[in-house]
Amino acid sequence: MSEFRLCAATAVFPQSLLIPSVAICVLAGFWLRLQDVRWALGGGMLAAGLITWTLVEYVAHRFILHRLEPFRRWHLEHHREPDAPMRTPVLFSLAFVLVLLIVPFLLWADTGSALAFSGGLLLGHLVQESAHHRMHQATRPGAGWLARRQCLHAFHHHDDDAMAFGTLTAFWDRRLGTDPGRHPLR
Repeated sequence: MSEFRLCAATAVFPQSLLIPSVAICVLAGFWLRLQDVRWALGGGMLAAGLITWTLVEYVAHRFILHRLEPFRRWHLEHHREPDAPMRTPVLFSLAFVLVLLIVPFLLWADTGSALAFSGGLLLGHLVQESAHHRMHQATRPGAGWLARRQCLHAFHHHDDDAMAFGTLTAFWDRRLGTDPGRHPLR
């Protein structure tokens, strides 16, 4: 692991969740202070952000982490040593969270909708990072959703790194041609 160097300070899981967690709390505080809090719309936009996160995660994993330097090199080290503690550059985490905060405000003029959608994206990011960490820590898959995801993630790491990019769902892998297909634990 001596060749694996990040240019800035890094955070190890679960400390790497601090920046997005604080951002969610700040968003929730702003959303609750709105004059016209619309709970149904906010819940819908939060759910939409969570669903959108699954596509963001798929695209980032497939096209950025596997193709774009320096992310490719960092991610390749994760493939070489999948059980090593996962590190996230703090500057990258800050920039990533800022993008997840800013883009919804460019898409929606309604502040409440943008705040809730950003919250959903960030919540998706937290769930994905936590599930990913758990997938690498569990000694036996067990049963259920996490077990299925862990098996496909192991397939991605050990059998074919050009397949099974989704961590939280196989939906985008099925739609975009990267589902392992005949893998028995699909």
